[in-house]
Amino acid sequence: MKKKVPVKLDDLINEIEMQMDETFTYINTQTGEVITITSKELRAAEAEEPLEKYPDWQRENIEQAIKILEDEDGVYLYFTLRNEYHEYEIVEEFIGILSDADVREELFGAIQGRGAFRRFKDGIREHDVEKQWYEFKEKKIKELVIEWCKENNVVTVE
Repeated sequence: MKKKVPVKLDDLINEIEMQMDETFTYINTQTGEVITITSKELRAAEAEEPLEKYPDWQRENIEQAIKILEDEDGVYLYFTLRNEYHEYEIVEEFIGILSDADVREELFGAIQGRGAFRRFKDGIREHDVEKQWYEFKEKKIKELVIEWCKENNVVTVE
């Protein structure tokens, strides 16, 4: 087996931030490439459907999915933090570190019930802590990704 190549940390962080229910992300440990495949593309690869049925832009992903499914050498590593990344918990943690008790109380109230994220985003803009929130969130996601990489023996580069 070839030597494992480092993966760009930002590529993995971006995957978490854009994570969708119908996608699967893999790391090619030999190239460092981060690959995202939709469930439709994965099903097409599993069913061995003719590639001609699909537009050019999707064929490449189906070909990647075939390589992933046929990988017997452990080249492709499944990457997910779906079970570890909970934005609501990060929101709560962020609110808890705010120095202004009135803002904390208001934002804790805003994140209760339906529409919590919309009210939270409105609240952070209103109280001028939006930049703080995005920096905090990015730091937390980065920490989660780094921890996952350590647990899975994935070397990263900035």
